[in-house]
Amino acid sequence: QGHYLPLSTTSPTTLMNGHFSIYGAKHLSSLSLLLYARKTMTDLNENRTSRIYLDHAATTPLDPQVLERMMPYLTSNWHNPSSIYVEAQNARRAIDQARHAIASVINCSANELLFTSGGSESDNLAIKGVIEVNTSNTKHVITSAGEHHAVLDPLEDLARRNEISLSVVPLRKDGSIHFEDIEAHIQSDTILISLMHANNEVGTFTDIPHIFNKLKATHERITLHTDAVQSVAHIPTDLSKLHADLVSFTAHKLYGPRGAGALYIKSGTPLHGQILGGGQEEGLRAGTENTAAIVGFASAIEVASERMIDDIRHDRELQQIVITELPKRISCMGITGPKDPDKRLPGHVSCVIGFVEGESILLALDLIGISASSGSACTTGSIEPSHVLTAMGVPFDLARGSLRLSLGRETTKEAIESLLYALPNIVERLRALSPKQQTPPTEWKAWLDS
Repeated sequence: QGHYLPLSTTSPTTLMNGHFSIYGAKHLSSLSLLLYARKTMTDLNENRTSRIYLDHAATTPLDPQVLERMMPYLTSNWHNPSSIYVEAQNARRAIDQARHAIASVINCSANELLFTSGGSESDNLAIKGVIEVNTSNTKHVITSAGEHHAVLDPLEDLARRNEISLSVVPLRKDGSIHFEDIEAHIQSDTILISLMHANNEVGTFTDIPHIFNKLKATHERITLHTDAVQSVAHIPTDLSKLHADLVSFTAHKLYGPRGAGALYIKSGTPLHGQILGGGQEEGLRAGTENTAAIVGFASAIEVASERMIDDIRHDRELQQIVITELPKRISCMGITGPKDPDKRLPGHVSCVIGFVEGESILLALDLIGISASSGSACTTGSIEPSHVLTAMGVPFDLARGSLRLSLGRETTKEAIESLLYALPNIVERLRALSPKQQTPPTEWKAWLDS
């Protein structure tokens, strides 16, 4: 939390001005030591402008073109789009144009798009909206163990309150879900299936078009929802080919603003609104629209569509360097997720490193100016290993050493070279602090590439 820690067992001269011997402090936990180091080095980093950002799966910087499009709606045309005077109607027109622009990119009708505040709200609206509008006496829902918490948490909450029965399908070793995995759990009272299109933690694509097409052919009555927050940002998306009734996505994963998301609702899909109190968004989502963010959302998705081929090529090239080189430079580590690059998000690298804590690696990287993550940004601060990795079968102790590197437009080869130089040294130093015997247990070997 940015506070000094009571390291009473260490002499003042050792800690003075942030200088200390990492090898001479083995009695301290590596995490405590790094927390203290980050605090004492804050002043050194304040003027640093050359930091390396490798956490694009958490959020992306706002594209300058997008900001330019947004500015008029933050400064001059800021009026409430629900009002009737001319300035307000200009704002309303901007929202309508944005809705049509997004619909054009993802191939759906503009009246099938509902604006929200982001992916989490879209997921909650899809899940609770379907369940609440259904009048059946029993309601069964299927999801996977690797979903984002914006899907898992509301479903588990509804199950605890006995409003639904819930089947959570385990992941395969590469983080994927197949049709037969889902079909085995379908019951006569199944009303909803929610599956992520691309996993935010390990980058795995689930073949939603294939799975949902087969489900529609055999179980047409079941509503199908996919969280496409990551996939819409990285690959061309044609909603007509997903065969989904509901699709969640957001702006800030594709160089747009935070505070703008959308839910695709296939025409004819019944849904109960979750935020009441106004007639906005066809009465399904009350609240004054964020005109600037919505305009930015449309601009961001148009820019992403225009440069998608170049972005994919750039991200995959750097991704392959990291996936190939890291196991050569760090012992007892493994790349998690699919080995086939076409089956994982471009620019996404996830791995596990034995005999170190993921949080300690992140703090050490942060100290030298590299921003990364150990999984979903929404669960940062948790001491538990990633629920996605454990659902894939990664051993608990090994999963605690997880690292996620997600690359983006501004990532350079020089940045990747810096990472490849720094990370092995960090791991070596952290391992030197551990009193544990560092021989990989037998159950780790299936997950290690080195």
